Amino acid sequence: MKTKLFILGAVALVMSTTACKEEKATDLYSEQEIAEQASNVVDPATAPVMALTEATHDFGDVKANEKVQAYVKFTNNGKSPLIIQDASATCGCTVPEFPKTPIAVGATDSIKVEYTAGNMNGKQQKTVTLVTNTANGTEQFNISANVVGASEPAQNAQQAFGQ
Repeated sequence: MKTKLFILGAVALVMSTTACKEEKATDLYSEQEIAEQASNVVDPATAPVMALTEATHDFGDVKANEKVQAYVKFTNNGKSPLIIQDASATCGCTVPEFPKTPIAVGATDSIKVEYTAGNMNGKQQKTVTLVTNTANGTEQFNISANVVGASEPAQNAQQAFGQ
């Protein structure tokens, strides 16, 4: 019985000391991966600066279930080429399309945003987020629309979902 307790205690001691071992970044990632991550750090003094022409694009009145699109313009006011790596929106009803090539310093381009109005009357607002190589790493703008002609008012729909 004493032997079993001794063995059990020894096993517990070994397990506790190996479980507490600190992991270093070099244990988790190769030196090449660490170097690549370090090179992704953006120097604000030389970073691109994305200047949007509007913080919010308002589509105005949009019929229920109607699809509308707009181009949101921007200029690279920074000191290096602007790269947009990804674009997403807060809802599947909003689809952004972004330039896939670097935007030169001083150049102007645009992001196409397609919005499909739902079946809910009232003011709708969605946020588009861009993953970029700017100092912030992301840039955002909003779109808004006033949906009209839907079968259900927005306020009633929010109450139905318990919001």
